Amino acid sequence: MSAAALIVVATEVERPAGDFEILVSGVGKTAAAVVTAERLAVGPPVPAIVSFGVAGAYPSTGLVVGDVVIATEVALVDEGLDAGSHFVPFSRPGMEVPGGVWTPTDSSLARRLASGAHRLFTVKSGRVATVSVCAGTQELARERSRDGAIAESMEGAAVAYAARRRGVPFIEVRGISNLCGPRSGAPFEIASAVRHAGEVLVALEGLRAES
Repeated sequence: MSAAALIVVATEVERPAGDFEILVSGVGKTAAAVVTAERLAVGPPVPAIVSFGVAGAYPSTGLVVGDVVIATEVALVDEGLDAGSHFVPFSRPGMEVPGGVWTPTDSSLARRLASGAHRLFTVKSGRVATVSVCAGTQELARERSRDGAIAESMEGAAVAYAARRRGVPFIEVRGISNLCGPRSGAPFEIASAVRHAGEVLVALEGLRAES
């Protein structure tokens, strides 16, 4: 019998508990996409793929460290041109970026994850951006949140692209480890973020892949 879902995490410290198959990809889009694609190519089938771990929240959302986000859409948002005063995404014909437009996650998985009761932290659904360079200024955080993104991670849309090519349902679940913008030496609160995100992830334990 297959595991409830395939969980892709960037690092060992983001590994959740539960009846899941875990892939530790390494940090970033390239590693996440390659490791996910390799796993799907060899089987066995999985009922769902989850990009799981920690994320930074955009301050305008009201999210705080320890809250959890469930992605309704994902996209690579920093593939393009830094024009100094603003960012210009690649959008000309012939230069489309795979995963570079907002793509819906699996709605049934999103509903299932959001249905649980979590009294000690907030669970919020919305767009989660995938980036190579984390937002370390207020200006960049504001710019990235203008399209409705509530948080950013470094692997989600890459895992989603690999899943989509194989026709496997995808969702992203992230615990908030920090707020985007100036860090001022503040540490990432990884442990509580992973623990709370894991409590949300439990809702997928009943899933099983069809043979």
